Amino acid sequence: TTTFLLKTSFKVGAEKMAAAIAESVDPRTSDKGAVETLKQLILDGVAAKGAATPGTTLQFDCSDEGVKVSVDGTEIGSAPGLCQAFSDVFLDKDGVSPAL
Repeated sequence: TTTFLLKTSFKVGAEKMAAAIAESVDPRTSDKGAVETLKQLILDGVAAKGAATPGTTLQFDCSDEGVKVSVDGTEIGSAPGLCQAFSDVFLDKDGVSPAL
């Protein structure tokens, strides 16, 4: 299992947060249904608290089964089969965090 932990430093709306992550994963996979599932999980988790406020944590646990999403330590659910695509968002040559 590979875990990615994102901690917000400023307020971000649930839809904007979910869309930004989904848009980064989408071109890295052909499973558009799983991308929509991931987006909905993030949206549900962040919307439950209104918005991602400073200090909100989004944890993504990647395994062979998929990507498990947790917000502030509460598990929201899993998106199947996206581990490689999600990891590539941060770790491939076009990753959003080249320093990693």
